[in-house]
Amino acid sequence: MATAKRPDRTANPRKPGSRTRGASRLRRWLAVLVVVAVAHVVLLFGLLRMPVPSLPDLKQIPALEAILLPPPAPPAPPARPRVPPQARPAPPSPTPAPQPEPDAPALATSPGGDTTAHAGAGGAGSTAEGAKGAPAAPAEAPAAPAPRYAAPPSVTLRYASFVNGVQNPDGIIRWEQDGRQYRLAVETRVLWFRFVFESQGNMTERGLQPTRYEEARRNKRAVARFDHAANMVVFETRGGQAPMPANFQDRFSVFLQLVGWARGDPQRYVTPGATESFSVADTTEVEPMQVQYVGEENIDIGTGMVRTRHFVRLPRHPGDQRRVEIWLAPSLDWMPARLRQTEPDGTQIDLVYRSSEGR
Repeated sequence: MATAKRPDRTANPRKPGSRTRGASRLRRWLAVLVVVAVAHVVLLFGLLRMPVPSLPDLKQIPALEAILLPPPAPPAPPARPRVPPQARPAPPSPTPAPQPEPDAPALATSPGGDTTAHAGAGGAGSTAEGAKGAPAAPAEAPAAPAPRYAAPPSVTLRYASFVNGVQNPDGIIRWEQDGRQYRLAVETRVLWFRFVFESQGNMTERGLQPTRYEEARRNKRAVARFDHAANMVVFETRGGQAPMPANFQDRFSVFLQLVGWARGDPQRYVTPGATESFSVADTTEVEPMQVQYVGEENIDIGTGMVRTRHFVRLPRHPGDQRRVEIWLAPSLDWMPARLRQTEPDGTQIDLVYRSSEGR
């Protein structure tokens, strides 16, 4: 049996037309590649020939300092135009009021009771002469006259003594004067303790001029001396000294000074509020003191009621709680009808007039 031959796959006979088409396709692709390459070369050379701007050298550029400025202030509102003030008519000049006639000068009364009036300068015709010439300047108000001092006569006064309303042994005021010198002693007892206060000195036209003051409390004694020539207060017991101010008195002479002023010029203490100023010393210090008249008051002295004028020592400093009062009786030669001292703790020492000797 004969074997059939298989076709040889290795031999691939091509047709003549297919080889020609492959070559033409290859040539077309080569042409495209050449055109693309030429275009890239032309473009590359064109870019290289283009001028490129040079960048500045950063090292040669100077540094610039920046300064921050505040924001500008808002513009001010436009000022309102000023309207010139209208001229006001001048007020009519007031009609001068008629000047009251000056009061007549006070009458001066002598101790004997004679009254003398002195007319001022200028007599009849002075008004007419003043009308012809320029008007005279008003006279200055006269200064207040110093109070006249009239010392009470020597006397010994006895007082009932009370401490917080409880009666104690009587108190005594001894007043002695001969017209040139004086001595004042005040003695009182509180329970079984004895207190003595003594003032002595000279008498002048203006009143008392103390030269020595002494205090005896229980068994202790203290003294102050007043040198008027040197104007010094000398504390002999405590030691030291202080200048002597004006209107000077000691702790107890101040009340007899007030008595003499009331006797010499009773009208000085008619209106409540009249105040006298002193500088007062004891055995340790000098301090200011004011005594004010507060009004009239009736005081029971055991044998009846007497009319008095009530005086109060004003506080010496803020918070001063010690109160001193005195009632002067015209019927007793203006000597005290009552004295009362209230201590800061509320203790009251009261002396009420009972009798007198040597009047």
